[in-house]
Amino acid sequence: MINRLRLVVGSVCLLGSVAAFGAGCAKKAPPPAAPAGASAAAVAPPADDPAATASAVAAAAPSATPAGPAAAQATQDKPYTKEAPGPWDAAVAAKHSPEITYVKAGKGLKVTVKVDSHPMDAAKPHYIMWIRLEDAQGTVLGKKDFVATDAAPVATFDLANVPPSLKALEQCNIHGIWANTVAVNAH
Repeated sequence: MINRLRLVVGSVCLLGSVAAFGAGCAKKAPPPAAPAGASAAAVAPPADDPAATASAVAAAAPSATPAGPAAAQATQDKPYTKEAPGPWDAAVAAKHSPEITYVKAGKGLKVTVKVDSHPMDAAKPHYIMWIRLEDAQGTVLGKKDFVATDAAPVATFDLANVPPSLKALEQCNIHGIWANTVAVNAH
């Protein structure tokens, strides 16, 4: 006998292992079958007890959210940094924090952003997807995309002006988005 559990999350409705969207969720699921020798009341919580119903659903339903660092990347709300590496350790942070260097060039700057110690491995794949440069207000000053077969994640940007600070961001296809900010002293 198959027990079925209805779980509604937003507009997604799961019935057993079959996902249904929209109108299919309006149908009522059959109540779970009672094991031999047990009453139906022992299996399902009373309908008038929402807390018991919610805890029974949570206990019976498998987790739909993956665990570990991959889940953190999927739900990443801000870039990781060396100081705040999220779920990653110091070794991962050291390989992912973008390094920003600059030299005065006329009235502007020549900025190089690199993630030197990060592998570009097409076999896994594990690589830096892009590097983006922003000013203090979040204005994008430049962006360079990469593919796994590129030699190294290095981007050079020629800026016409000298902003007070520079923020570099990079995205690793496995470890998420990382950032580093430096103050500019181009006197």
